Amino acid sequence: MTIIMDKESICSLCHCHIKENALFTGLNARQLDAFKDVVVISSHRKREVIFMEGDECGGLYIIRTGRVKILRSSSQGKEQIIKILKPGDLLGFEVFYDGRVYKNTAVAMEECELCYIDKNIFFQILEKEPSVAKKLILAMGEELNHAYERIGNLGLLNAREKLAHLLFTLANEYGVKSDGGVKLNLTLSRLEIAELLGITQETSIRLLKSFKEDGILDIRRKEIIIKSLGKLRQLGE
Repeated sequence: MTIIMDKESICSLCHCHIKENALFTGLNARQLDAFKDVVVISSHRKREVIFMEGDECGGLYIIRTGRVKILRSSSQGKEQIIKILKPGDLLGFEVFYDGRVYKNTAVAMEECELCYIDKNIFFQILEKEPSVAKKLILAMGEELNHAYERIGNLGLLNAREKLAHLLFTLANEYGVKSDGGVKLNLTLSRLEIAELLGITQETSIRLLKSFKEDGILDIRRKEIIIKSLGKLRQLGE
């Protein structure tokens, strides 16, 4: 089976490689002029907190390089990964419904760079450039669709099916061909896998072991190699 990766485009603003249909691809000269002096690029170390749940929501981020995980914490201190963001993804959707604070915590999974724009300046640009607003609406619609799919999967699938669906999805987004299989080009701990699925770490360890025994995948230290995408897809449906 061929892995369907997100198509890449070149960001018109800083010329980095980001996924297709991201906010800063395909901008004309006038739109570039509107953004070029207001976008700030910041660097973050692995495991560095970009913002905490409850911090003042000052603006919008776009992932330039690296990956960022979005966390939500319960009152008991339990954490769940809401999403893993990659280059081209938007971070800080609270901006669009006038949220005063960020509702989640954002943490760098590796060394990464983020583009940041103040929310007040951003809305001023949108008023002048409706075509940029149209691109933003499409990006938000895609994000909403993904959220609906995730909620549906969490509610309808059991733990084994959830893990199969997650691994199949990650293989499509981060998979690279390796030794007749597909290696996930993304390092996830057993705890992070559990947090993505809303299950215990012990359950994630047990299920990964059973998938390995069934010949569906292989685990080499922190690397996961998918040996049968077909079986994963069947299990996760």
